[in-house]
Amino acid sequence: MLIVILGWLYVIAMVAITAPTVALGIVIFLGGGLAPAVLWLYIAGSRIRRARRLRPDDVVAQAALSPDSDARQPSPPKPPTASH
Repeated sequence: MLIVILGWLYVIAMVAITAPTVALGIVIFLGGGLAPAVLWLYIAGSRIRRARRLRPDDVVAQAALSPDSDARQPSPPKPPTASH
């Protein structure tokens, strides 16, 4: 999949180089190359993110996805206090 994205970015970069102005070349590259590539990677990665979220044995992924991951961390033990 990554080789296809790299090929697409190469083709769009060659098209952007032939643009009459630098600003138009940047717009062509960002709008026709980079934005679709990022969108494609996001959509393709949704299956992986969903699979990680559904796996109960992956504690690291569950902690990273949980909004209250700090609440799950055990607090360090308090030192004993001397009472006189």
